[in-house]
Amino acid sequence: MRRKTNPEAIAPYLKDASNCPPGAASEVVIPETVEELKAFLKENTQPVTVSGAGTGLTASRVPVEGIIVSMERFKKIGDVDEGTIFVEPAVTLEDLNVHLKGSGWFYPPNPTETLASIGGTLATNASGSRSYKFGVTRDYVQELDILLADGRSAHLRRGQTIDRPLELDDGTQLELPAVEYRSPQIKNAAGYFYRPGMDWIDLFVGSDGTLCLITGVRLKLRKAPFEFLSGILFMDSEEKCWNLVEAIRKESSEVIDPCSLEYFDRPSLIRLKKKFQNVPDKAEAALFFEQDVTNEEEFESSLEAWYEFLESQDVLLEDSWFAQGPKDIARFHDFRHQVPLILNEENSRMGRVKMGTDMAVDDDHFLEMMRFYRVELEESEIDYAMFGHIGDNHLHINLLPDKYQIDQARALYGRIVDQILEWGGTVSAEHGVGKLKKAYYHQMVGKETLDQLRTLKNRLDIRNLLGRGNLL
Repeated sequence: MRRKTNPEAIAPYLKDASNCPPGAASEVVIPETVEELKAFLKENTQPVTVSGAGTGLTASRVPVEGIIVSMERFKKIGDVDEGTIFVEPAVTLEDLNVHLKGSGWFYPPNPTETLASIGGTLATNASGSRSYKFGVTRDYVQELDILLADGRSAHLRRGQTIDRPLELDDGTQLELPAVEYRSPQIKNAAGYFYRPGMDWIDLFVGSDGTLCLITGVRLKLRKAPFEFLSGILFMDSEEKCWNLVEAIRKESSEVIDPCSLEYFDRPSLIRLKKKFQNVPDKAEAALFFEQDVTNEEEFESSLEAWYEFLESQDVLLEDSWFAQGPKDIARFHDFRHQVPLILNEENSRMGRVKMGTDMAVDDDHFLEMMRFYRVELEESEIDYAMFGHIGDNHLHINLLPDKYQIDQARALYGRIVDQILEWGGTVSAEHGVGKLKKAYYHQMVGKETLDQLRTLKNRLDIRNLLGRGNLL
């Protein structure tokens, strides 16, 4: 097991992609095997922050004290076995996708950051653009190998519910305390998942490094499609785009069955036009759609059905783009992924702080939410860009305030949180809570629930060593 104590060697582990100020730690521990890690945890008495690839956006891996345990050496990938695959936590999404290429299988969760580690995506219950049809990380976890903070371990399988105690490797058993909280029935990555009769796996996925260390996972895969049918549709008003999303939901059938619906507002398109000059000048909004197709015959019938459907909608059809092959599909994904990259570069160049939302509501509040966003953003006079997973009612609003507007931007963010929670929504749909969204998470669940969740946390981590500063 490697150990780093030199401040210069520790420094890269003290930050992540959240732009949060670097944290503090006395040491970085890098185990090579599960046995080494178990032995270390049994002797350790210091707070532990688990370190993944550092792509997180909520400062979960930024330590407040103690030591860092880096899982970077856990990079094994197994073979596909009956539609599942075993991977260790430091395997990245890119590693997994390359490994599966040509196998006839694919892993549906596709966060924008392909260098994210599988362990990190498990910690935050990450998702991506295809969650509209395929769901989130939790839906694909079949088995989970975990270590508690004291070094005890468990191998979890689907079907092992919280109605029965958690069996640990030393023969002891743990029962969960009573929790009245119920996780919202929407896309959600805010804090502990809890529903009566759920599997133990579901509790640990999305727990933000506060309940366990993950040493291995068996993921469910899906049969790879013959092709993805995709297009970028442009409209001359935002409202027309929102109405199109509603129309697609109502039209949904075997032939019109998108896995992705991604939104771009006017400020996003203005920035994208610098890299994609053929974005039409009159476009006020755009919708990227993608649909998995199982064979060539289905591809032709689905494409025909989309054209026929779109002819009856308020789409700038002649100006819109439709993929003619894999290169176009890759270009459309690049179009989607360039938005946050452009904003990050812009912020860095201008020395500007970005405040990004990650909230979602249910379908019943979709149009109400979009109109609320428009009014609040236009009245604020703060620069912004809004894009993201509109099919899940999950938009990323990037507030881009000048220095004199910081307090105004925080107040606006707070008003958005208040309204989303009034509609029964979530403050984090895919990035987790970590340290940066903790106050909003507390507002979301309330004091009584927080007390119950602290009791749950203490049952699994009695010395409160894991993930100090995250969630609770």
